[in-house]
Amino acid sequence: MSGAATAGAAPRLLVISDRLLVPLRELDEVFARLADVAPPGAVGLYLREPGLGDAELLATAARLVAVGSARGRAAPVYVRGRVDLAVAAGAAGVQLQADGLEPADARAVAPGFRLGYSAHRLDEVRALAAEVDHLTFSPVYATPGKGPPAGLDALTAACRAAGTTPVLALGGIDGAERARAAAAAGAWGVAAIRGVLAAPDPGRAARILVEAFVPAI
Repeated sequence: MSGAATAGAAPRLLVISDRLLVPLRELDEVFARLADVAPPGAVGLYLREPGLGDAELLATAARLVAVGSARGRAAPVYVRGRVDLAVAAGAAGVQLQADGLEPADARAVAPGFRLGYSAHRLDEVRALAAEVDHLTFSPVYATPGKGPPAGLDALTAACRAAGTTPVLALGGIDGAERARAAAAAGAWGVAAIRGVLAAPDPGRAARILVEAFVPAI
């Protein structure tokens, strides 16, 4: 696939926050740097911070939304599970989990909101692809604490099962070779935590991953 993300489409790179790697007070600056290395809309941020209090989650999300919308970046922000806080912060959407809100219930609260879903099995992809705007599928490669990797064959099957719903490959995508392999498997883009946030130069790491899907940047 080629071309930047278009309005309403999933980003080519969804960076997942982890305050143990990047403290929340530094995340605004890091997000700005990541968004600036790619075309508008190509990089998004998933604010995934379980255990964070509502007030701090809302304030953090609102700051990130301001960063993502500044200077023509059009970089979407997704919040984990909390549609109410995501709407209040002005976020683009919410990332749903198997143990959380159903897509139909999220749509009822926020019609037109972008919905992502974190899938780990092919049956989840088949069941939910038509109800959400993108899926992450993981773990593709070995990732600490995430169990055995699904592998590229499973990613290919997930992309086929998703039909026209974008699939973002997640888990161990830490460089150009693996990102290109994900693209060849049919992924719309990738999602990453350590592959970007733990890199010596997060901006360069983000650009390398995006280039697997948007080669002309």
